[in-house]
Amino acid sequence: MNIAKQRLEAEKELFSHPLAFHGHHTRGRRHHEPDDDIRTPFERDGHRILHAKPFRRLRRKTQVFFSPENDHITTRMDHSLYVATISRTICRALRLNDDLAYAIALGHDLGHAPFGHSGEKVLEELLNKRRAGIAQLEYTHEAQSLRVVDQLSRVSGRDFAGLNLCYEVRDGIRCHCGESTEQAISPRSAADERDPAEFTGRGTLPVTVEGCVVRMADRIAYLGRDYEDAQTALGSLLPPVPADIRLALGVDNRGIINTLVRDLISWNQLHPEQIGFSAEISQAALALRAFNYRNIYLHPKLEAYRAKADGVLERIFDELVAHLSERPVERWCLAEIDDPEHIRLFTRFINGAGYDPLPSPSRLVVDWISLMTDSFAFKVFGSIVLPQPLV
Repeated sequence: MNIAKQRLEAEKELFSHPLAFHGHHTRGRRHHEPDDDIRTPFERDGHRILHAKPFRRLRRKTQVFFSPENDHITTRMDHSLYVATISRTICRALRLNDDLAYAIALGHDLGHAPFGHSGEKVLEELLNKRRAGIAQLEYTHEAQSLRVVDQLSRVSGRDFAGLNLCYEVRDGIRCHCGESTEQAISPRSAADERDPAEFTGRGTLPVTVEGCVVRMADRIAYLGRDYEDAQTALGSLLPPVPADIRLALGVDNRGIINTLVRDLISWNQLHPEQIGFSAEISQAALALRAFNYRNIYLHPKLEAYRAKADGVLERIFDELVAHLSERPVERWCLAEIDDPEHIRLFTRFINGAGYDPLPSPSRLVVDWISLMTDSFAFKVFGSIVLPQPLV
C-alpha cells in the first residue's frame, strides 16, 4: 500500500484554497530519486532540513543579540521554528499546503552567517575584497540558504551534493526575504521556470502562495520577539513601544503574533490572490519595525560588539585565503601533518562539501564561514591568533 499516493490524492480536498499547491504538481528534484511511499514530497523535504547539520548549527547562531549565553534570548534556530509554526498555522486556517510552507520556513535561514545580519554584510564585502574593478558578487542569506541546501549539506547514503529538495521548497527559501515591507504580495507567474539559483537581489516573489505565507510569517515571527529579547538584554536602556503601536498590535509578543496572524487570514479571505495585511495593521507593523531599528538593531551596545565580530570574520577570511594562495589547487584538499587546527578543519570542510569543480578561494572561505556558529567562529579565530602548545 502506497500511503503517500493516498495522501497526495487527499490533498485535493484538504488543501482547498484556490491557489493551494498540491504535492503531485511539484516540478521535482534536481536529481532523480524514487518517491517515498509514506511521506509526501514536501513533508520529506522538511524532514531532510530538520535533520541536516546546518539546521542544528542554527541553535548557536545570532538572531539579534550576539552569541547569547542567556537561554531565554532567541537564536536563529528558535526564529526558524517560530516562522515554521506560524506559517503552518496560517496555511491550515486558509486550507493551504502546510507541509510546503513548513519545509520552506525550516530552511529559510540556513545560510545566515555567524553574528547575524552584521556577518552577512561582512561576508559580501569579503567575497569582493579581491575584485577591484571587476563585477561585484552578491551575498545574501537568502541566496546562501539555497546554496546550503543545494551544495553544502548532504543526504546520507546519496552520491549527490545537497539535500535535493523539490523546486517549490528551493524557490521559497530563495525568495523569502523577511526584510521586505510590502503590504500584500501575490505569487509570481507559474510560467517563470527559472531555477532559483539564477535569481539576483531580493525582489523576486515566490512561485507559490505558501512561499508568500513564509515571507510574511518571517516578519510576524521577529517583530515582537526581538523587542522582548531586547527587554532582557538592554533593560532600562530600551524605551517603551509607543502607545499607538501597542494599541494597534498588542502589548507583548503573544499579542502581536495573534493580531498579525488573524489580520493576514482575514485579508486573504477578502483577497484570495494575496497574502498580506490590512492597511492599518501594515502601517503599525512598519512603525514597530522602524522603532526596533532605531532602538535595538542600531543600539550602541550592539554596534560596539558588531565591530569586534566583524574583525573576527575578516581575520579568518584573510588567513584562509592566504593559506589557499600558498598551495597549488590540487593540494587544497590535503592536510599537512604540521597544519594548525583551523587549517585541518577547513580542509575537512572542503573534502566534505563535494565541490566539482572547486570554486575560487574567496568563495570557498565564505562558504565555510557562512556555516559557522558564533562560538565556532571564535574557536577558529583563537586557533589563528593564539599560540598553540608545542607538546
